[in-house]
Amino acid sequence: MLVLFCWLACLLLSCSNKSSNAPQPVPVTLCSDPTPDKQRIKADFGIHFDAPEKTFTVHAGTRDMPPGTLYVVKLQDGDAHIVIWRDDDVFGDLKNAYPIFSKHTNERTVRDTTGRSFGTDRWGYLQTGERWRYVKFSTGDAVGYEPRPPKEANMLDQVVNSACFSPR
Repeated sequence: MLVLFCWLACLLLSCSNKSSNAPQPVPVTLCSDPTPDKQRIKADFGIHFDAPEKTFTVHAGTRDMPPGTLYVVKLQDGDAHIVIWRDDDVFGDLKNAYPIFSKHTNERTVRDTTGRSFGTDRWGYLQTGERWRYVKFSTGDAVGYEPRPPKEANMLDQVVNSACFSPR
């Protein structure tokens, strides 16, 4: 009986540790005007993100197939970055490789302010403690970053969690 109690306690404690490290949920709202200290990034299918100018630099590029704008939002101090693009092969490692090699993975539904499903949010932790994240919106837009130390991942999450929708 004691062995069962210890096993159950260990299981519960390890699960609570993992969920407490989860990134904040993405709260998709309707877009309002950005504040002057932030750069507004307009993804191809209606999702917009805000990046604080003091913390991030935004690089835009185009791809031949299919046409559109790919954004790389980089921390000014270091090489940590996120990619904003449509859901395609750019995110192959985040969809396939990192989940396989992760110590822990999780997924939740992204919801808008009315509670309607608006996509999926996947993340995981490698043995090293680094976190990766991949958010696919129902519009076809996606955002993600490769494994980063928790402090950098939390900073990148500021941009991910600024997601808003503009039907225009």
